Amino acid sequence: MNTKPYILSLSMCGIAALIGEDRGRIERMTTALRHRGPDGQGIHVGGGVSLGHARLAILDPTPDGDQPMWNDSRSAVIVFNGEIYNFRQLIEKEHLTCRTRTDTEVLLKLYERYGMDFLPSLRGMFAFVLFDTRTRTLFAARDGSGIKPLYLTRIGGSLALASEVRALMQGLPQRPAINFASLSAYLRLQYVPGPETLCEGIESMPPGTVLRYTEGKESHWTFQAGADVPTIRSKQEFRERFPAIMQEAVDAHLVSDKPVGVFLSGGMDSSIVLHHMAKASSEPVRTFTVRFEATEAEGAARFNRDADLALLTAKHYGTHHQELLLTAQMERELYFETTRALDLPNADSVSVAQYALARLAKKSVDVVLCGAGGDELFGGYPRYRIARILSMIRHIPVSLRKIGARMTGLPPDVLAMAPGAALAERLLARPVDECRSIVRGDWFTPDTAKDILQNHFDTVESDDPVRRMMEVDRSLWLVDESLRLSDAVTMGSGLESRIPFLDTNIIAWSHATPSSWHVGLKRTKALLKDTYKPILPPHLFSLDKASFYPPLAKWIRRECAPLIEEALHQARIQELFNVEVLRHLHQAHIRHEQYALHPLQAVLQLGNWFESVYDA
Repeated sequence: MNTKPYILSLSMCGIAALIGEDRGRIERMTTALRHRGPDGQGIHVGGGVSLGHARLAILDPTPDGDQPMWNDSRSAVIVFNGEIYNFRQLIEKEHLTCRTRTDTEVLLKLYERYGMDFLPSLRGMFAFVLFDTRTRTLFAARDGSGIKPLYLTRIGGSLALASEVRALMQGLPQRPAINFASLSAYLRLQYVPGPETLCEGIESMPPGTVLRYTEGKESHWTFQAGADVPTIRSKQEFRERFPAIMQEAVDAHLVSDKPVGVFLSGGMDSSIVLHHMAKASSEPVRTFTVRFEATEAEGAARFNRDADLALLTAKHYGTHHQELLLTAQMERELYFETTRALDLPNADSVSVAQYALARLAKKSVDVVLCGAGGDELFGGYPRYRIARILSMIRHIPVSLRKIGARMTGLPPDVLAMAPGAALAERLLARPVDECRSIVRGDWFTPDTAKDILQNHFDTVESDDPVRRMMEVDRSLWLVDESLRLSDAVTMGSGLESRIPFLDTNIIAWSHATPSSWHVGLKRTKALLKDTYKPILPPHLFSLDKASFYPPLAKWIRRECAPLIEEALHQARIQELFNVEVLRHLHQAHIRHEQYALHPLQAVLQLGNWFESVYDA
């Protein structure tokens, strides 16, 4: 009997694969992922495929877990990025005999037994490529929530896959053209929505998707996680049972033989995660928060409200709490490095703060948990309340709805809308005129963002307008903005991020409840708040919550102003944008005549991406 302890895989890594035997190309692709795995590389070339794995050995420094990993008969080989939290249970349930006791080997064993039909049994985050030498078939799969990234290209006539866009670019004979439809969507949404990327011919693999490639033919199918959907008869039953479900999910995400911490905000979701971590730990939990440099006159109390609430929560649980003070100078110094880590541009103003916080956390932990996903699953965003209001007044003539503008606090044009893609575009996308005013030439297509949103709404199988908006956010914004950013900044710092709220059991509990339990005419996230109000510290419910964002609008008027000017001098920015209009916008922003953070930040981020990734 194998008495080795259970260990997790060398999960903090990057993977690459291509059809064809090309050692030089796969080595270039894998080397481009070394920031995700600087401790070594594993390469396999043969049998008609090339596989690469960049390793960061924090969980198993022995050769047992090296990748690419073969099964015992050498009929299947895999490169894997992720964590399978129930791999121990799968070993016992399936009576698997494993020589390494890693979750990577469990995937190989399950494939031997079930083919790719084992995917619904997995509980975790993953992206992997597996090659069957007997049938000469390559499979690729990505987890259902899209926590782990996977990109692919068919440029040059052969399939290639990798954890990052830049790795795929290293394997191409020439730089791909700019995807102007995707660039148009980026300008409006402030991030790059999948499956397309800013590079023509490179796309992200959709969450919950399997790719099969054999004999030159490619096919795709989707899979659903196998979690049982519970029967929840009342809100009271949810309040009584859910904390135990959440505790079990957090416990599963704590499996590690290295230190684990949590990114703590002043909000409820990360506080819920901390609460359950504290219950499971005999030692003080390590918590990490960002505070921003600002004077009282600049609104320090407003910008640091989130950090103040997080500090109160940390004191309540007796954590080992560390705060990062992010200064304007740090923002300026880390901006280029952060953009390079992001792999695709993301104009979210918190990206540098999250990258700096990940670097701080890495000094004392190797794994962090966070509260992402709670808002999408349990109705936390104000836009869900707007959708609820509009669904309630849908039978009232538009001419009469405007009377309620003052009562609801909604703009008249929003009151005239129905829940759906047009409403999401109105609430989430930058105005078309703003984008059109800064571009040069005719490449900008304003309807791209609307079409992407509509496609996502069309795929949601629900008649509930609020649930549809929640699910669109979970499949679009959460995947391509929030999770992509989180994975990039943590992996770029040698840190692994885990998301307990996206555990398959938690998702099942969300789907087992009607949206009306979560979102009302006046309240958002109502059921989760009611569930945890008797459990969490009272300040989370008695004090006003503030959003987490830095004073970047102020900083680009002063210390970070040179970043804008440097971007406007870049050749690609000058080719694509009206630099004089942008310069005028920046000056108007500096003089407080016009608030222009969003277009300026979008162009700044894009300019840094061209330099650090696209042209690097």
